[in-house]
Amino acid sequence: MSEYVYLRPKYVGEFQCDGRICPASCCSRHWRILIDNETYKKYSEFEIDGQKITKYLEKNPGGEDFLIVQNENDCCPFLNDEGLCKIQLKYGAENLSQTCWSYPRQLFNFYEVIEISLTPTCPLALDLILNSERIKFETCPVKLPEWMHGQIIVSENFVPEEFFLHIIDLQLTAISILQERRLTIDQRLVILGFYLYQVEQIYTSKNLNALATLNKLYTSEEFFTEQMPMLLDSVKFQFVEFAELMFWLLGKIYGDEKILKTETNEKYIELLEKTFDIKFSDADDFNFMELAEKYYALDEIREIFIKKYSVEFENFLVNDFFGKLYPFKFVGTIQQNYAVFVMLFKIVEIISLAIVANSREDENKTRAEIFKMIGDISMDLNHNENYISAIAESIKEKSDITILMRALLDA
Repeated sequence: MSEYVYLRPKYVGEFQCDGRICPASCCSRHWRILIDNETYKKYSEFEIDGQKITKYLEKNPGGEDFLIVQNENDCCPFLNDEGLCKIQLKYGAENLSQTCWSYPRQLFNFYEVIEISLTPTCPLALDLILNSERIKFETCPVKLPEWMHGQIIVSENFVPEEFFLHIIDLQLTAISILQERRLTIDQRLVILGFYLYQVEQIYTSKNLNALATLNKLYTSEEFFTEQMPMLLDSVKFQFVEFAELMFWLLGKIYGDEKILKTETNEKYIELLEKTFDIKFSDADDFNFMELAEKYYALDEIREIFIKKYSVEFENFLVNDFFGKLYPFKFVGTIQQNYAVFVMLFKIVEIISLAIVANSREDENKTRAEIFKMIGDISMDLNHNENYISAIAESIKEKSDITILMRALLDA
């Protein structure tokens, strides 16, 4: 058996699932929870409340495993009144299914290194992520439950195998750019765009050994003082281009009933419609010049709240980039992955702006509302396959990196 180590944000070691204080238990969200075959065999010998656990399981019509049958309240039948798992309380965490044991952890395997992070769909994880002063990373030994027999449960990824030896250095270089606090958030995203453009050039030329030199360059003080100013000066933000791209895309995804018009984010759609006096159902008739003027009118509010939430936005971006394995989140070019990464952040940012612009509450309530929105958006990303694909497909024709940055980022 191979010896593995985790590469993880330090906050992962602080996480402790506790349904008693969790404001949105993952066991009561209308989800179908998968039970693997090994766990099913074990559960055939276990009882909860005088009934065999397998009484509450059914064959998964879409696979060879099983599903937990939810109760009349669309909750897991093993959830007690305190929001705790009856199976874990009676038989221990080592007897949880693979799904229940791993969530909200995300794991990816690159030879002997396992990248692990937490998904912000879990409110307790989200709080750890966003409230970190700065997300720091560490390596530590992998500790697995005995029942896993040394087998790592990892998610599928789209990293080309020839990148396996380079992906960690690539991600840590990108994260160092995202955490460069001498720059604004948008400036960091601009520099990240230039870095990933060069990564793609190296990948296309099949000269991956050159990545080490590129990583050293982008993390050097010389690059920061001499080359970075010229790169930033080459990108001039345009309000009209922002409105054309941003509201065109929002119209694409929020104007399609099949994609994102769900109960979870309906209130954010309404909030954007109120803030910018639009209807996404009329997206084909958007006046982008007027929308640019309305966005410009909020520029003072935007500057204040971006500075106020710069640490939280930084942590969101760092966790998103690391936890979703950018720039290989989905099948496509590195530039297309970068475009989706930036667009998703800009969606979070513009909804945050709308929350602040319409807030009549105290600062703590506004902050809590922004945090909840990030969790809700993350939930849609994880459980609505159409979200990422809708954005990716929509911007393929607009993925020229210079045009994208000029339209979205104020350098």
